Amino acid sequence: MAILTNPFIDVVNSLNGLPTRPLPRESDTLAEIRRQREVALFITMHQVLDQVNQLLAPGEQIINLLPMTNEANSGYATDGVFGMYAPQSETTKDYRDAQSSLRGNRLMVFTDRRIIFFIVIEFIDDPKQYFSYEYSKIKYVKLAAKRVRAEDPKHLGKPQYYGYYSFDFETTDKHVFTEFLTQENGELFKRNLLTIPGMKDIQIGDKVKRFTVFDQMFSNASLSYKIAVIVATILVGGNLLGAFINWLLGL
Repeated sequence: MAILTNPFIDVVNSLNGLPTRPLPRESDTLAEIRRQREVALFITMHQVLDQVNQLLAPGEQIINLLPMTNEANSGYATDGVFGMYAPQSETTKDYRDAQSSLRGNRLMVFTDRRIIFFIVIEFIDDPKQYFSYEYSKIKYVKLAAKRVRAEDPKHLGKPQYYGYYSFDFETTDKHVFTEFLTQENGELFKRNLLTIPGMKDIQIGDKVKRFTVFDQMFSNASLSYKIAVIVATILVGGNLLGAFINWLLGL
């Protein structure tokens, strides 16, 4: 139900002037819930953009917005225990109640100079709760196209695949950003690389890169996962060869 009624992506895309994808047919009840949430969110997002504009340096301009949600992107850092948040203001409480959302909705703002990233509910409470990544400090970005098989009862016997991007970078001042982007998110990022002059020197690849060996070992989610699988394989099965084979297969 949440993925049908959460209007965050469509509302942000409408602020970008981007076409939105048609939604699956909803019941009258779901359609009304979504309409109410959408109206409330339009009002909230205009307030959010007013706060973003207060962060901009003289002459700095917003180019476009990239929305992320737990439903469409990843929720490992904003769901479960990590998703807990206690609203501090009446405005934030109204947002929580209207959107049935705590830390799930996130926004990446592209200006002509940097990326501004924040979790919406935290930013409404405190406009200082954001991260700023200047393009000049981003030398390399992992933007790797991936796909997973999606089970669809309407296409039995015909494999259906869901495309997404693995996204990661480290800035020269040691800030790391890791996320899974939707197909639309990835296309928007690639478009920005071509159209925002400040991003023209950013290199793109399909591997995680860090500036030091220590960072490569301890701030690389992909590598940490592989190491954890190898350790678990050794501890459970005592099969070092099997662990090495798994490593080679890239798990």
